[in-house]
Amino acid sequence: MSVYVVEQLGSRNVSRTQGKLKATRTFHVWDDATPLTTPNSISQLFGSNGLPYFGEPFPGTTSLGATDWSIARVEGQSDLWSVTWEYQEVSGGGTISPPPPAPDEVTDAAVNGYIEVNASLSASHIDVWRAIDRATIIAQCSTNGRHALGIPDQFDIGGTRVDSGGHPVSFILRQFEVNITLVREGRFRPRNLLSFVWKRNRTAFLDCEPGSVIYAGCSVNRIGERKFQYNHKFVYDQFFHMRQVPSRDMNGEVFLAPLPNVPGSSCAESVRFVQPFPDLTELRNIDSLFAKVT
Repeated sequence: MSVYVVEQLGSRNVSRTQGKLKATRTFHVWDDATPLTTPNSISQLFGSNGLPYFGEPFPGTTSLGATDWSIARVEGQSDLWSVTWEYQEVSGGGTISPPPPAPDEVTDAAVNGYIEVNASLSASHIDVWRAIDRATIIAQCSTNGRHALGIPDQFDIGGTRVDSGGHPVSFILRQFEVNITLVREGRFRPRNLLSFVWKRNRTAFLDCEPGSVIYAGCSVNRIGERKFQYNHKFVYDQFFHMRQVPSRDMNGEVFLAPLPNVPGSSCAESVRFVQPFPDLTELRNIDSLFAKVT
């Protein structure tokens, strides 16, 4: 194999977007002895022949690290490829070190597995009839088993009445989503994952309390003959994924009670929690590589 890697003149671009520095570099890659016919054959060259690897600093800097790449065949060519690496600022002003192995460099040994962790924070609106803070819910977890691990009982949840005549108000629910990407050699066995889907953590996981994280499944991509990339998705919920439900009559109307100290007003008489995801499991058992991040 005679691989040639040529960085394109003028391809080094640096920009600042929303207060953060970004940069790009583009390379042309080909082999004049054995044609490179797939993107996978190009990705195997990362870190060699002058191609960057994940985390490699942008030339002349220590605060920009290689994070994302794209591979495309050059238009009109059968074995000439264009590779573009994107660089972003690294927290703390240092390079990403040591760089993890590229996906195709992993072995069967778990300690050599390629793994990445990404997270995003979000907020959504849910209907509530009572204002009850998370600290109260956690305290109730240790009192007679109420709401333990987010498994509610049938009693009124207490809190401050905030509905109007049985009509709820909107509450901003804070959540975060964590994606753990890893690569495994061997056969793809989806049945091994099915037993974990839409179940919550029985023990602490991702530095979160038991019952607060749910496994939302994964996407799988084949990146080699016997290599698969798994992208596992987890969702944390500040209320353990429980939701408020008021008591209703046979017609579906909310049972009402007078609002204390407000003549002529009413509110939901009783409100309880429901748990759409009652099943618990040990989420670490999904893959032994999770020990690296949990």
